[in-house]
Amino acid sequence: MPDPPVFEPRTPFETAFRTAIEGADAYRAVRAGLRLHDDILRIGNRFVPVDRFREIGFIALGNAAGSMALAAQEMLGERLTQGLSAGAVAAPDTLQFQHQVVPDPWPGSAPADSAREGALELAGGLHAGDLLLVLLSPGAFSVTAGPPGGWEPGEWRRVLQRVTADSGPVDAVRVARVLGTGAVGGRLGGIVGDALVVTLVVDRGEGPEWVGGGPTIPLRPEEPRSVRALLSGTPAAEAVRDSAGLAGRNVHRPVVVTGPADAVEAAGNQLAGQGWISRLVSLHLTGSPEDVAAQFAQGMETIRREQVSAPIRPSADSEGPGSLASGLDIVPTPSTATPTVRPKSRGLAVFGATTFGSVEGGERADEVRAFLRATARVLVRRETYAGALRTAGGIPQRGDGAGSWLARRGGGETGTEPAIETYSVRPGFTDVGTVLVAFLPWGAR
Repeated sequence: MPDPPVFEPRTPFETAFRTAIEGADAYRAVRAGLRLHDDILRIGNRFVPVDRFREIGFIALGNAAGSMALAAQEMLGERLTQGLSAGAVAAPDTLQFQHQVVPDPWPGSAPADSAREGALELAGGLHAGDLLLVLLSPGAFSVTAGPPGGWEPGEWRRVLQRVTADSGPVDAVRVARVLGTGAVGGRLGGIVGDALVVTLVVDRGEGPEWVGGGPTIPLRPEEPRSVRALLSGTPAAEAVRDSAGLAGRNVHRPVVVTGPADAVEAAGNQLAGQGWISRLVSLHLTGSPEDVAAQFAQGMETIRREQVSAPIRPSADSEGPGSLASGLDIVPTPSTATPTVRPKSRGLAVFGATTFGSVEGGERADEVRAFLRATARVLVRRETYAGALRTAGGIPQRGDGAGSWLARRGGGETGTEPAIETYSVRPGFTDVGTVLVAFLPWGAR
């Protein structure tokens, strides 16, 4: 049997990358969620007369802080009276408000402490009749989570890193919500007082309450109990106190303006228009890079088997199993059957999303490469390509340059290191985690 036709993935792969980051762009998402129509201000899902506010300020924190802050500035113009942003990369040159670069993704650094003090001072200076916009993206955790009273910053950092290694990043944020000072666990709401607070969030899939430790989401009574159990047997457990929560009278649930679903949907829709059948494995693949690779490879095989046995029209908005709309977690049994019926399309573009179990944008290039190596080992078919599309964009001093990586199975041979291509984008676009994509042309076997 002759070899299948050679598939050159660069064009569709780059299409997926570009449209994914554009679909989840924090700048555009905030502009869509924050609009001024004459004298009516739309903020998320609320509509209020803008003239009711004496002052309008903002705090933008996280990897996309500069983009979010710039969007607020452009939408509100001179009505925006004060603001502060802090994130891993420099802000756009056109931002007219103070910006603090905080390159370390963990709490406890001097830049993070300085940014937190500035943010709390700004929030505390607002009163009844004022509006505070809290613009959160992954990476805000490094600024919002101050150490407990009497703790050294290094000690606080080590506790959070240990919990992340032992239990995962969400548990580390849970610990910070209960034990931390600063803005986590709804504490920002208590500092602001009577000012109206509206929170817009870029989510990575874990949920908006974990981004930045939930500055405007008060603690629930059960949280201290769960953290005490989590830290059982450690000195940190003794610092946990029961609490009924820190309520802020004008704090409401955050509005998610963008997330991994937007990135995947944008890429899938664009590829569908180019003849690919776009399908989803899961928006929240968890575990190590090797675990994620196994889930993703098995998922793409199940989707392929279903597509071959009962072809679905090549549309990214199908509601069937494995479609982009279903968000179905799949643990399938791989099949090596050659399709007897091939839909009138180029093949399958299969998507997933993951954070590789990292805290708020801290995944590294070696985790991405570990995923690609593992994926290359478990791919069933020749001429299948898989890639990891990083949406963070240009985070410095972490060894994970902007862009995406591409692996190829290639002729049934698996090397020690997959062939890798990278693409780059301007810094500070957004950060909704890592979007995974694999191309399975119908000629693959």
